[in-house]
Amino acid sequence: MWNAGSSRTIRLSIAILAIALGACARAKRAVAPPATASIDTVWYVSTRARDDGRDTRALADSMEYGVALFHHSAAADTRSESLDLTLVDSVRLTAADFVAALRERVRATIAPQDYAVFYVHGFGTSLHEAWAFAATSHLRGGDRAPWIAFCWPSNGAGIARPTLSEPLSQAYIDDSTMAVASQAPFALALQEVVDAVGAGQVMLVAHSLGSQLVSETLARDDSLRVFLGAAPLRAIAFVAPDVEARRFTEYVVPALDPLTDRLLLYSSSRDRVLRVSGDRSLTRRAGLHGSTPLTHAGLESIDASHGVRAEGWWQRTFGNHHAIGQATGSLFDLSWIVGGRRAPECRRQIGTATSRASGVWVLADSLPTAESVAARCAPPAVMPRGAPPG
Repeated sequence: MWNAGSSRTIRLSIAILAIALGACARAKRAVAPPATASIDTVWYVSTRARDDGRDTRALADSMEYGVALFHHSAAADTRSESLDLTLVDSVRLTAADFVAALRERVRATIAPQDYAVFYVHGFGTSLHEAWAFAATSHLRGGDRAPWIAFCWPSNGAGIARPTLSEPLSQAYIDDSTMAVASQAPFALALQEVVDAVGAGQVMLVAHSLGSQLVSETLARDDSLRVFLGAAPLRAIAFVAPDVEARRFTEYVVPALDPLTDRLLLYSSSRDRVLRVSGDRSLTRRAGLHGSTPLTHAGLESIDASHGVRAEGWWQRTFGNHHAIGQATGSLFDLSWIVGGRRAPECRRQIGTATSRASGVWVLADSLPTAESVAARCAPPAVMPRGAPPG
């Protein structure tokens, strides 16, 4: 890992390489990529404090900016196979260099993919895992929009020393507490990304427990609400949100609706992590449903229960069905329908989803090619919020 004293020339060289190459991965160790590998880039903003170069579970006094380069097998099917991402190198940037390089990266991409995904990870995620999840998700989605990981100081181990009051759930409580503590730096990081590329070019994606951080910040931060109210985001998407269902529909959706062109919920009936969370809290979670997903005016609700997932037999049978990096169907939808500013009806035209009378879209276990999206759907346009199925 490059340290903070790396020269400006080296920092900018890595940033230029990131701009030229694209997006992704999981940090193990720096290695030279084999000839059969493809190189991808993940951008990141971290609020995790460092101790002798290692990231900790503490909140830093200032944010760290950077990019990480990864390689993966060029022959791998990025929709369904294991990507086996390996870190090639990473570099820290100043805030000014980060903003400038990200701006050029988005400007270099042809519309409608000239946007950036600002991703907020969930429970039990280390810094390197946040990079990997962003990288994997970018590759599964299959477009060229860069992914930026907002890395808040979650407990990467996912476990903590038991306490008398919480013998089994202390790690979850610690992460929920840290999510609250990360609201101010998240608001600042989001404003910096918007300053870099424009609000209409930002899709905010919150996963799992990260949805608590995103929803509460956007609902309560008055300066951020004024900032985004004047220029809404391209989209805000909650993927398997670990948020109490009633609070999500009655408080979060109305509060966030004015801040974005499209507000989306990707939920499932199969998510075992959210089932445990609901059992622990004795509440229904917004990302988990029985037969009826949550609906609300202004909300685009997608049932991802049977959408394409990059899982083998073992994961399909015994897995938790929660990881965002395995949710290929949802990620394709985010990239080509939502990020691409295509109408909800495009899902039916390309065969990726059907619609219910309630307005819910149900993802199918099939994916088209990107070319078929352009061929079958109308040219991209800014859609009215909460547009119902046609």
